[in-house]
Amino acid sequence: MAISTRVYNDQAIASINRLSGDLQTIQSKISTGKKQLRTSDDPATAAQIIFAKEQKVMLEGYNKNIDRAKSKLMQSESAIATSINALNRAYELSLQAKNDTNSPEDRAIIAMEVSSLRDEILNLANSRDSSGAYLFAGFKVTQQPFSVEIDGTITSNGDRGSHQVQTSSTRKSATGIDGQAVFLGVRHGKTVESIFETFEALISDLKEDRINDQSIAKFTNAINHLNVQQTKIGTLINGLDQQKDVNEKRVLLMDQDLSNMEDADLSKLVTELQGKLVSRNAAQQAFVKISQESLFNYVR
Repeated sequence: MAISTRVYNDQAIASINRLSGDLQTIQSKISTGKKQLRTSDDPATAAQIIFAKEQKVMLEGYNKNIDRAKSKLMQSESAIATSINALNRAYELSLQAKNDTNSPEDRAIIAMEVSSLRDEILNLANSRDSSGAYLFAGFKVTQQPFSVEIDGTITSNGDRGSHQVQTSSTRKSATGIDGQAVFLGVRHGKTVESIFETFEALISDLKEDRINDQSIAKFTNAINHLNVQQTKIGTLINGLDQQKDVNEKRVLLMDQDLSNMEDADLSKLVTELQGKLVSRNAAQQAFVKISQESLFNYVR
């Protein structure tokens, strides 16, 4: 079947335009480094990419929660560790005061230092985090958890609530521990006493120029109690570290999946580009040559 010059020209131009379009597409993929330039290129893969990115954002949000929770827990742990040091010092002073060589004046001086240590622990019990929220106030983070009454006793103004944050799709973690349990829940046999009451008993003994083994034993119990509370915080921090490690591994896998779905094979694209360039140049040259031909070229 004979093909007219116009039909041939139309087909040739369409072929050249199609090759030029393919070249532009390949060049865009090379410049962006992406396999897909539009969602319509591969809707199924595009949907998988969107899902993977949403999962990655969620995991990164969990890790931010973990970082905030860990920061608060570490501040709480530091406050308790410093409180333990103060209790140890008070214990040493109680042993020193028991020595019969001490005069009433000596014990009065020791009582002053013990009072200072009690005040230090009170300040630590009222510690705040970097945002100004009280660490040991439970849910009442804006209210000072421990205060001194007119008669000198220490009362609690907070509650026993425990803030929690989402650290994975199925797991939550506490951002602190029960402040009342930490500072008011020291067990001495069958009785429970606050750390501040333990201090008050020792201070009262010292002011009356006496000391007894029961007061000393209570400081040992208080130290052990705070060591347990510190261990609880350490367990929470370890749990957060482990969960963050799991989350980060999942983020890495998400990145790999996204790379496999999105990132173009540049070496393959360059090879394809070179092939398309050769094809287009050949088509252009053939079109120019044939379009210049006429019947007179063959008449001799």
